[in-house]
Amino acid sequence: MILDLDVGNTRLKWRSVDAQGVLLARGAQSNNDGLDTLAKQLGAPHRVRVACVRDVAFREQLQLRIRACWSLDAEFARSTPQAAGVINAYAQPENLGVDRWLTMLAAKARGQGACCIVDAGSALTVDLLCDDGRHLGGYIVPGLAMQRASLLAGTAIRLPEPPVWEQATPGASTSAAIHNGILSMTVAWLIAMSESALSSGGALYLTGGDAQVLSVQLQARSVPHEIVADLVLEGLAAALP
Repeated sequence: MILDLDVGNTRLKWRSVDAQGVLLARGAQSNNDGLDTLAKQLGAPHRVRVACVRDVAFREQLQLRIRACWSLDAEFARSTPQAAGVINAYAQPENLGVDRWLTMLAAKARGQGACCIVDAGSALTVDLLCDDGRHLGGYIVPGLAMQRASLLAGTAIRLPEPPVWEQATPGASTSAAIHNGILSMTVAWLIAMSESALSSGGALYLTGGDAQVLSVQLQARSVPHEIVADLVLEGLAAALP
């Protein structure tokens, strides 16, 4: 069994696959006790592959925890000049976030030609791939909640209620005007970003916590796309076969 880990700031996403890459199980839990829980739940893997965007000190501690759980060294993915048919656009490839790199490797492995890859989390990232695997570069902007927080921090507007991301039509209240405006602006931008890939028969992939919210709006506009919840984890298999 191979255990793949996507370790973020607060949550740990995981999946286990067999030697042929067939999915056995998947899940997500808190970083605090996630590894101990997995060790009890899954038994002993023969490999552990890790995607981690945290700093070096955190990765070192994570390695020690993995050794304590399973008596083996984890394999950490790194952003490289090229891998699995993808050519990194960065002049200093190591500076590209490994989560973005892995989503591109996974998208390329799906074989749909040109791709627009959207990871909709706290930050919203967009990366563009040509059909020959060349990375054209990408964008990093605030995600939906971060856009809302920035607007509220910079104005006298107070919204005690939690965000509601349901409509992209003009709002008939301040709350709706803010949430609908952010959603409408974001979706319009993503449609523009994905136009080249989709017009050439390629694909638009969504991943991250707000993928479903964006998907509803894209469906309403008949924009073809696919949600892939474990795109980072899929990329680990391409980066570390």
